[in-house]
Amino acid sequence: MRIVTLLTRMENAPELIELTARKAAALEAGVTLLYVREERLFELPIFGEEEPSLDGAREYLLAEVRKAGGERWAVLAYDDDPVDHLLLEAEREKADLLIAGMEEDRERLIARTRTPVLFPKAGTAHRCGKALVVFDAAYSDDLCLPFVRKALEAGEWSAYMDFQILPTMGTDLSLDPVVDTLATGLEVEQELKSIREKAFRELCEAEGMEGYFEVGELGIAQDILSRAAVVEAECLAVIAEDHDTLLAESLGELAAEAKRDLLVCFQH
Repeated sequence: MRIVTLLTRMENAPELIELTARKAAALEAGVTLLYVREERLFELPIFGEEEPSLDGAREYLLAEVRKAGGERWAVLAYDDDPVDHLLLEAEREKADLLIAGMEEDRERLIARTRTPVLFPKAGTAHRCGKALVVFDAAYSDDLCLPFVRKALEAGEWSAYMDFQILPTMGTDLSLDPVVDTLATGLEVEQELKSIREKAFRELCEAEGMEGYFEVGELGIAQDILSRAAVVEAECLAVIAEDHDTLLAESLGELAAEAKRDLLVCFQH
């Protein structure tokens, strides 16, 4: 397995390196630490007032990596376009996990990658006693769930599904366009709700997780954050079917407002 970690703020290096080392041990993965220097970061406290060279930044990071026991890590340094550099490196190395600080362009990164990505909240301990995993569809052969459970190393897990009722249009043109079509759409949605809830309950039982299924009222991101607060989750894992679901579309807002580590994984 391979982890690629993106760093753009040098002051976050010790914390991000320590977190990456822990995830690498849990996943038995090799690591590439990718530092991308942007113009806004040229004046950094650890280097004083002088603009650091990329070689100087890399030497500093290598020293920090050695402190964390990562002697075999690869350390790379580039200028500008951090998301592009991360995605190119991830593709080149066939990465299994990306780690990127919450200050990065979360929406752009999520939209462009199928690789699981972890957004650690800066300044936290990154210890996960309780985790909440969020689904938009539950499958017994889901490959994301075993991965996120291993990656987050939580002691206690619960699961959540927020089903959104979105009436669909019927195809029979003889139906009343207002009443009958709406009723037909609601019947379809209710049937889909029953199917998804049943699959979700079965998965929770098989995995030994407390499951919470509800028809959302606040919007998906806010519903997730409300449930996370109730169960006192210290980290979140989101497993979305693909990039086009309502859950996937809420990830930008969720990443912006989550006050905890967030791991995103796409089933397809």
